[in-house]
Amino acid sequence: MSTVPTGTYVIMNAVTHTYLNVLCFQPVPGDIVNSVGNHLGNDMWNVLKTESCGVVIQSYGTGAFLAFDQSNKSDTPTGSVITSNSIYPWSLKPSNAVPYSWCIVDNHTGKGLVVQNNSAGNGAQVLEAGLTNNRSQAWIFIAKEPLAGTN
Repeated sequence: MSTVPTGTYVIMNAVTHTYLNVLCFQPVPGDIVNSVGNHLGNDMWNVLKTESCGVVIQSYGTGAFLAFDQSNKSDTPTGSVITSNSIYPWSLKPSNAVPYSWCIVDNHTGKGLVVQNNSAGNGAQVLEAGLTNNRSQAWIFIAKEPLAGTN
């Protein structure tokens, strides 16, 4: 079970030092990429524990939920990391590769989020991949106080 408290965060990849982001505040199904940091609501995420499914991760800027769609093949043949209007279950598992970091694991597929090719480029695609417990699947949750005008 996660020990990340319910709250608002920027979620940084431990290898690329870039942030989980809803590309250009796209509406559902918004593309999930990594950003160099724009200090806006599409870089911020509400993380909420649930009674039955681990955590829900919701974009502060769009209100949509982080999800994986196996029918959307735009990112990979197995599916795409996107936003959804429906709550989607994730688990946070401590990473052994980087202290104080977490693997974000899809409760349906058992796969973890990773940045494509470990790219630090702005707009690098976020994908799901089999859990390897290496640094590329380690994410650091940095508490962030939302400011007026950021979404």
